[in-house]
Amino acid sequence: MRAWLYYRLSRDEDAEMNSLQNQRQILADYAEQNGYDVVGESFDDNVSGMTFNRNGIGQLETAVDEGKVDIVLVKDLSRLGRHRTQTALFIDHLRENNVKVYSVTEGIDSTNENDDMLIGFKQLFNDFYAKDISKKVRAGVRQKQKTTGIVETLPMGYVKDKNTDMITIDEETAWIVREVFRLYIDGYGLTTIAKKMNADGIKSPDYYFNRKLSDHKPDISKKYLWVQTTVKRMLTNELYHGTLVNHKTVSSKIYKTKTTVPEDEQYRHDNYCEPIIDETTWKQAQFMLEQRSKINPRSQCGRNIHKYAGIIKCAECGASLIARRRRWKEKEYVEYTCNSNHRYGKEYCTPHSVHEEQLDALINIEIVSLLEYIQAESAKYEKIIKNWLKKKPKYDKEIQRSNEKIKQCRDEIEQIIIERINDRDHAKIYNDMIEKREAEIRSLEKKIADLRHYDEVCKKRREELKNTSELIETILADGHISNVNLRMLVRQVTVHQNEDKSIDISFDMNGAFNYNIMEDVTDEIL
Repeated sequence: MRAWLYYRLSRDEDAEMNSLQNQRQILADYAEQNGYDVVGESFDDNVSGMTFNRNGIGQLETAVDEGKVDIVLVKDLSRLGRHRTQTALFIDHLRENNVKVYSVTEGIDSTNENDDMLIGFKQLFNDFYAKDISKKVRAGVRQKQKTTGIVETLPMGYVKDKNTDMITIDEETAWIVREVFRLYIDGYGLTTIAKKMNADGIKSPDYYFNRKLSDHKPDISKKYLWVQTTVKRMLTNELYHGTLVNHKTVSSKIYKTKTTVPEDEQYRHDNYCEPIIDETTWKQAQFMLEQRSKINPRSQCGRNIHKYAGIIKCAECGASLIARRRRWKEKEYVEYTCNSNHRYGKEYCTPHSVHEEQLDALINIEIVSLLEYIQAESAKYEKIIKNWLKKKPKYDKEIQRSNEKIKQCRDEIEQIIIERINDRDHAKIYNDMIEKREAEIRSLEKKIADLRHYDEVCKKRREELKNTSELIETILADGHISNVNLRMLVRQVTVHQNEDKSIDISFDMNGAFNYNIMEDVTDEIL
C-alpha cells in the first residue's frame, strides 16, 4: 500500500513533544512495521491547523489527484487540521479518491464506519482547543498592547537594538522618510512622489527590510518600486512623530475577517520613540491629506500641485480655475483660467484669468488685515478680562449669595412637602409654593453658570486669538506664503469678472481665520 506521511507543527503547540522530527519518526516507524511503501511526505511548520491554505497540504492534494496515494498517515487527527468543517470536507475529498486517513497514535481509520462518531468528536474537540488557545493568545497580546505597546514590524527609518529592545532612528533610511514628507508638503502628489523616488533609484521599504513579496504579484514589483499606497502609508504612520497606535483592527484567521476598531477604543502610546517628523510637519501633512481627499487637485506628471489648485473657483459658472504655465520674454509664470471658458468657449463663461503672483500679493494683504483685526480683538478681550478681574470679588460674593439662596429654597421645599402631607385638602396651594421655589432655583443656577461661563469663555477666546495671531506672524515672517500655509489659511478663492472686464477676487478663510466666524463668537460672548 502506498503511504504518504504528513506532519505539522504550529507555534502555539509544545515544540518538544510535537517536534517535526518526532512526528516523522513515529509515522516512518509505523509505515515500516506495516509494510507500507512510502511514496512521499510533506509537512507544515509554524502554521495553524485552522486553515487549509498550507504548502504541505497542497503537495498532498496534488499527489492524491494524481492517484499516487492509498493512505495518509498522521500522528493524530489534529495534525491534519483543527477546523472541524474544513477537516471533515478534506477527509471526504480523500474518501472520494479512495484514500484513507489513519491516525497512528489514536488508532482511528477514516474508512472504518465504527470510527465515524469518534472522528466527529475529535474534530469538535480539536476545533474548540484551537479557538480557546487563540482566545487566550489574543487576550495576552491585547493586554500588552494596552500597557506597554507592541511593534510587530518597524517602519522604514527605525531599527531595534537586539540587546536592549530600544527603538532608535536609522539615519541610513530616515532621510527618505523626511524627504517624502517634505515633497508632500511642498505640493507634490502621492503618485508624483512615488515616481520621483523610482526615478532617483531609491528602493521601497520592502527592500530595506528584506521582506518576501507575495508570489501573486507581478515580476516588476520584485524591483522594490514605490507606489501611491506606499507613500500614503508612510504619511499616515503615527510612529513617525513618536506615537504608537495598537489595536486599530481586529483580524480572525479562523473566519478570515478584519474589522476596524473605533479610534476611542484604540490603544495610543505618546512619546513611544524618538520622532523622525516634528509635530508641525506631521500636522501639516495630515491637513493636506484631508484637504486633498476633498478637493482632489490635479498636477502635471512630475510637477508639484499648483498653489491654488482645487480652491480657486469662478463666481459666474462655479467651475474651477485651472492653472496653466505661461512664458513671456523668457520669464515663466502661472495663470489661472476658468475651466468652462477653456473647454467650451466664451458662450459658456467669460475668458477671465488671473496670475498666481497677483493672487499671492492679494492674499498677503488679506492676511495682514486679518492679523490687524485679530490683534484688535485681542486687545478688546484683554480689556474685558482686566475689568472682570477687578469685579471678580464682587461676582464671587454674588455666586456665594446665590448658592446660599438655593440651599434656603431647597430647605423650604422640604418643609412645604411635609406640611402638604399633613394638609391634603390644600395640596394645590403647596404645589404652587414648591413650583415657585423651583423656578427661583433654576434662575439662580443659570445666573451662577453665566458668571462662571463668561470668565472661562473670555480666557479661552483670548488664548485662541493669541495662538492665531502668533501663527499668522510666523507665516508672514517667512517672506512668502508656502503651499501648505496657504491651504491652512484659505478655504476658497472666488474670482468674478465685472461688466467693465475688471476682476474682483474674494477669499473665504478657514475656521479660526474666518472673519464671520470670529465676529459670531465675539457677539455670542459679548
